[in-house]
Amino acid sequence: MTKWNQEKLGYLYTAIAYLLWGFLTLYWNTLNTVSSMEILAHRVLWGFIFIAPLLFLQTKKRLAFFSFVNEFKRNILQIFYIFVASLAISLNWLLFIWAVNFNHLIEASLGLYITPIISMILSVLVLKERVTKGTIISMVTAFLGVLLITFDFGKIPWIAISLAVTSGIYGIMKKYIKVDALVGMFMETLMVAPFAFVFLLFLQHSNKIQFGSDVHFSLLLIGSGILTVLPLLWFAEGSKRISLTTIGFFQYITPTITFLIGLFIFENIITMIHWISFSIIWFSLAIFSFSSWKGKNIK
Repeated sequence: MTKWNQEKLGYLYTAIAYLLWGFLTLYWNTLNTVSSMEILAHRVLWGFIFIAPLLFLQTKKRLAFFSFVNEFKRNILQIFYIFVASLAISLNWLLFIWAVNFNHLIEASLGLYITPIISMILSVLVLKERVTKGTIISMVTAFLGVLLITFDFGKIPWIAISLAVTSGIYGIMKKYIKVDALVGMFMETLMVAPFAFVFLLFLQHSNKIQFGSDVHFSLLLIGSGILTVLPLLWFAEGSKRISLTTIGFFQYITPTITFLIGLFIFENIITMIHWISFSIIWFSLAIFSFSSWKGKNIK
């Protein structure tokens, strides 16, 4: 396959992943009578059940996993990074599901929009990466937009900030994790799956579990695991074929879909200050994207 065809395939994988992440908002809303914690537990557990065969049916991946485990002492730091990543992404999922089910979609989309900026700030603080003047201007502009919307809320938009920070921490950990993508994803779900299973047993013992009470809900909860793993796999395939700068443009698909769903389907109220704040943040993202594109072309 030619380089151009590989890139086109990368565009397709990446676009589908971000589109699915955006429309999953509607999927979580259909489960709004199920507690956010139970949805998360099923998402983790069924995700693990779905990804395990994908790993063990591929000889190369299976051997990579066992090789990693056999060198446990040598890989202890990598295991720690994977554990932190699994906690960060689990908390991120829980926050987003909660935001959808309690009608905080606009604030959730704000969090998704500022994630690239938060990720860049964490990269500077943790990874000591150098940033361009355009990126600094973008960060400051986004910060002003967040300050304005904070003033309008009358309180700190903790959902948006928490979503952005947990996503940023996950991204930083992925920078440190050096194992195969599928092996890493399997281990991330493996580390939190036991907690999810125990929690579901607790709900079952307390007669508070929704799973099994209705075929429709039960199938949706099983499907949540599959819909968790698939976009992550597609994103991993896409990121192998196209540059991070190009991915940067695709990542705004999800918050835009979330914003539009909140506005037109769930009829979230958006004030003039909201529009001004989002406009400032969109402008900051334009600066950020242009700065990244210009830096790539200069190189």
